[in-house]
Amino acid sequence: MPFIAQACRLLSEWITFLLAAVPPRSRRTFIELLCGCLMSQDGWVTRAISIIGRKCHWTTYFKLLERGSLKIQPLANQLLRLVMQFSSEAILMFVLDDTLLLRLSDSAPGVGIRHEHSRKPNRPRYVNAQCWVTLGVVLARGVVAIRSRLVPLSGNTNKLSIAVALVRVAAGIAPGSRALVDSWYMRKRFVLPLLNRGLRIIGQVRRDTALFLPPEPAPAGRRGRPRQYGERLTQDRIDALAAEEHHLRLYGKLKPLRLRSTLVVVRFLKGTLARAVWYEFFDPKKQC
Repeated sequence: MPFIAQACRLLSEWITFLLAAVPPRSRRTFIELLCGCLMSQDGWVTRAISIIGRKCHWTTYFKLLERGSLKIQPLANQLLRLVMQFSSEAILMFVLDDTLLLRLSDSAPGVGIRHEHSRKPNRPRYVNAQCWVTLGVVLARGVVAIRSRLVPLSGNTNKLSIAVALVRVAAGIAPGSRALVDSWYMRKRFVLPLLNRGLRIIGQVRRDTALFLPPEPAPAGRRGRPRQYGERLTQDRIDALAAEEHHLRLYGKLKPLRLRSTLVVVRFLKGTLARAVWYEFFDPKKQC
């Protein structure tokens, strides 16, 4: 079968699979917008509508997107099931990150003065922007975004609660999965609820995080509660751990790393047992 015919067949099967989560009355409009986003380079809805040469009135697309005629969460769940069919990984790896979208208008939902922590050049530290939390799935050749949610400017809903909800729903579809997050999400309110559901969390913690060795078994006949923490890990104890050298592909290059790991008891997770890994870059030509 020619490549173009095979690509058209696969695209038709994928769109048909996604249409199961779309109401019948909205399927035609959804297909138009989806094909428009595939053909446009920017991905904006306005650009997608201009590319397809809209057949319907603009209010049809407005009602589909702005008035909730199309439920996003069932569509995201269907997209995750589609990704699982073509994933060769036995255990899915979810990634979470938040993104700032700069906005000029103050009337857009969720717009406010937010801290720009990426420290990009020629950009102020505080910008007028929206904050979106995005959940993605790691595949062999990249990451597929599954769902994004807007962080409101006020109220009790914050990035941590949104991240927990996104991972909890996705883990119900893909049980036994893992979540990879940065240091901002390594908080008790995020990690403990997901650990109770059987998920594994991989993330970077602060350098001054209190880590302890597992306590020694209490002698028989000793009264009182057993110890929850052992000796605290110091830099000298970390340097004394056995080091392993590996070559991993990071930032597009194959780089040598030296890894040290051990089981620790984490204080900010209420004494949860975890595996801590320390890594460092080294040059085998200059270091022994």
